[in-house]
Amino acid sequence: MEIQTCSKLIDSLLEKVVCMNILSSDYFKELYRLKTYHEVIDEIYNQVDHVEPWMTGNCRGPSTAFCLLYKFFTMKLTVKQMHGLLKHFDSPYIRAVSGNFPVYLLLFVFPTM
Repeated sequence: MEIQTCSKLIDSLLEKVVCMNILSSDYFKELYRLKTYHEVIDEIYNQVDHVEPWMTGNCRGPSTAFCLLYKFFTMKLTVKQMHGLLKHFDSPYIRAVSGNFPVYLLLFVFPTM
C-alpha cells in the first residue's frame, strides 16, 4: 500500500518560501537522477549533516535534508518503505528526515495540533 501524496499537499505542508527555494535549487534539480528509495537513503547518508530547513552560514538556501524530504514527498513511498526509514539504523539523519514525513502529514490532517 502506497502513501498517497500530491504536489498540492506538499505545497500546503511546507512554508511557501521553503517550497519555492527547494524547487529552484540546483541541488534539488540534481536529485531528479535519484529514482529509487535506496538511492535517496544513500544520498541522505552521504550528504545530510543537519535537519534544519535552511542551510547554515551565509548562504540561505534550502538544506539538503529538506530537499531530500521534498524528494520523498514526490516519490510514491509504501508503508513498508516508511517503516524501513523510521527504523533505519545506519544514520540518525535518515530517521530524522523520514521522521519529518509523517509529522508534516499529521499537520496537514490536523492543522490545529
